[in-house]
Amino acid sequence: MVKIKIKINIKGKGILISGITCFLYFLAITIFIGYLNIFNTIWIFIGIFCVIIYKQKEKIKNYYRKSPKILKLLFLAAVIVFLLSFVIIECLIINSSRNRNTESARYVVLLGAGLNGSEPSRTLSQRINAAIKYLNENRNVMVIVSGGKGPHETFTEAEIMSRILLSNNIEMSRVIIEDRSKNTYENLTYSGKLIDIDKKVIIITSGFHMFRARSIAKKIGYKNIGCVTSKTPILLLPNYYTREYFAVLKEFIINRI
Repeated sequence: MVKIKIKINIKGKGILISGITCFLYFLAITIFIGYLNIFNTIWIFIGIFCVIIYKQKEKIKNYYRKSPKILKLLFLAAVIVFLLSFVIIECLIINSSRNRNTESARYVVLLGAGLNGSEPSRTLSQRINAAIKYLNENRNVMVIVSGGKGPHETFTEAEIMSRILLSNNIEMSRVIIEDRSKNTYENLTYSGKLIDIDKKVIIITSGFHMFRARSIAKKIGYKNIGCVTSKTPILLLPNYYTREYFAVLKEFIINRI
């Protein structure tokens, strides 16, 4: 008989340092983007969780030692499943975060990413810049600016994007406005109703967001998809890549990808 021994080892200082790092990271990205984004508060909750683990580490160890073997195995399985899914999804996200199949497109779909008042967020600004570059290099391509009005926003994302495109010499005759959508699925669904999705469509979005956007577009029925990705500041990458894992997982569970 081979006995299976599962040990739990909680390093107090490491857990505490991780928690403090999460708090500091939340402050850093909030200061960097210039406003409080509710989605970024995940780092506060992770930090609180780490502090609780640190404070209760002896109780957790004792509870684990006294737990039945089946519970220990289930805990180990859950950890393994989480880590495997995280690694797999992050690899897919990273692999999709580059330009591909960008020639001879009929349409560009520019995905929104939030406003700061009447100004585009840093992420949206990067996407708009990528769109301007592509549209100036491909003057026969139409562009759909896709994004509705979020909570506490005065304008729709589509309106702000169209204004910036026009101010950068993109003709109004090339711009199609989709201003109802609230999320990526709606972005691509509503945009798809305004164009012929049998034609080649370029999606312009952030590198970290491209895997989810492209997967949703394929599920909806887009036939020929190209990708133009915008850059993301290095400081924000851990935040966006972590958030994107949960976003992709959600879309997979509800069968949108």
